[in-house]
Amino acid sequence: MHPAEIIYLTGLALAVIAVTSLTCFVRIATESMTPTLLVDDRLLVVRRPVLTRHCPARGQVVVFTSGTDGRRMVKRVAATGGDSVLVGGSARADGSIDNDTRVDVPLGRIFVLGDNRGVSRDSREYGCISSRQVTGRVILVVWPPRRLRVVR
Repeated sequence: MHPAEIIYLTGLALAVIAVTSLTCFVRIATESMTPTLLVDDRLLVVRRPVLTRHCPARGQVVVFTSGTDGRRMVKRVAATGGDSVLVGGSARADGSIDNDTRVDVPLGRIFVLGDNRGVSRDSREYGCISSRQVTGRVILVVWPPRRLRVVR
C-alpha cells in the first residue's frame, strides 16, 4: 500500500468517526411536527456537545428525551429559561373554555411545542423540560431524498 493510500484511508476513517460521534439520525413517528416534518422523515441531528452555546434557543427544532417514557421526541423550542409564554385556551370535555395561561419558564428549562398544535403532546401537557434532556438540534431532513432540505 502506498503512503498516499494510507493517508487517504486514515483521513476517511477519522471523518467517519467524527461524523458518527457528533451527529445522529432520528425518524419522525408522529404528525406532531406537520407540516415542517412529516411522518417517516429521517433527520440529521447535531448532538448537543457540539452546540454548547446556542442550543437550545427559541425557534430551534430539537430532539430530547422524554422524562415520562424515555422516548426521543422532536419539537420546536417556544421559550427558554426566563421567558414567559402565553398558552392558548382550549375546550374542556364539559364544554367550557379554559382561558389563556401564562407560563413562566424557569432558568435551565425550555417550553417546547409541536408545529401541529392540534395533535401534539408537548409542554402544554407535561410542562417545561430540562435543557439537559436535549440531545441535539435538527439540521437536515435527509430522507426521503425528494424532501432533502435544511430545517428552520
